[in-house]
Amino acid sequence: MPLFFVFLLAPIAVAIALYRRNPRRFLDGPSEDAPLRLLRWAISLLSPQRAEWGQAMLGELAHLDGRWRRMRFATGCAGAALVMPPWGQAAAGLCAMVAITAASFAVYAGLTVHYRLGAGGWFGVGGWIALAVVLLICVGYLLGASALLRRPGIALPGLIGGLFATLVGLALSGFTAIDQVTYIPTGWHRGVTVLAVPAAIGVAGTLWRRDPAAGRRVARLAALSAGLLQLLYATVAVAILGGGGPPDQDGGFTVRGTVSDRLGNNIVHLAVTTLLIALIGWAAAALTGYLVRRTPTPAADPIGEV
Repeated sequence: MPLFFVFLLAPIAVAIALYRRNPRRFLDGPSEDAPLRLLRWAISLLSPQRAEWGQAMLGELAHLDGRWRRMRFATGCAGAALVMPPWGQAAAGLCAMVAITAASFAVYAGLTVHYRLGAGGWFGVGGWIALAVVLLICVGYLLGASALLRRPGIALPGLIGGLFATLVGLALSGFTAIDQVTYIPTGWHRGVTVLAVPAAIGVAGTLWRRDPAAGRRVARLAALSAGLLQLLYATVAVAILGGGGPPDQDGGFTVRGTVSDRLGNNIVHLAVTTLLIALIGWAAAALTGYLVRRTPTPAADPIGEV
């Protein structure tokens, strides 16, 4: 199936799943304002020990007037909820993702300084601006992952799914640094990475908890973790090669242009990988949940009845 149809059909499947789950909310939109929805979402991430704090914050928000004042309060509470202990087992997963992200950004920043990319271009933009964009992307990924990691039963399958997607991608492209900068996927390679792997993650996540909502969260966490893992691996590959290896068609013949082009390709690949795993995995989880709900339960054995 061409990649175009994947991007076309997956959002349609997601929209159908949202409509079937709550038609009125899907068509009419939420009845609560944005600050209240944000605060309720943040409270849902809290551990049971912090439930009273969450209810107190809801009470405080009810006494605030003004959209921007309410939004500032809800945003502050959401930030506190993301980092407020206790974390339990999710802390190990978050520490691992923070370490991976910090290593990726450190290598990227080192390459920017070493090759003086601040005076060059990353798609026509200064290297320092590109570095700031990478930092914002990494911080956003970590915030999203921290919210998902605190969901019960999501951390382990989500992180395993991200590792699985990364290993499959590396097995197809090759593990060497040259493989990372020269890999051009074939048709069946795209089918595996674009369809089979994200769908398998969404299906497995749903069956893991027998809940499509859990499967969707697993797919999103797998997408974020796989994106960060692949960014680290690809950035280290650029650091190893520098301007060496085969010449890049788009990077020019200068070392700085080649390095800048390879780093830019890594960021594009990061965004595409995250989007595909999250989107296809979401749709597969929703479809699996629908099929599981429609599966008839076996009838009771009349012989064993009293």
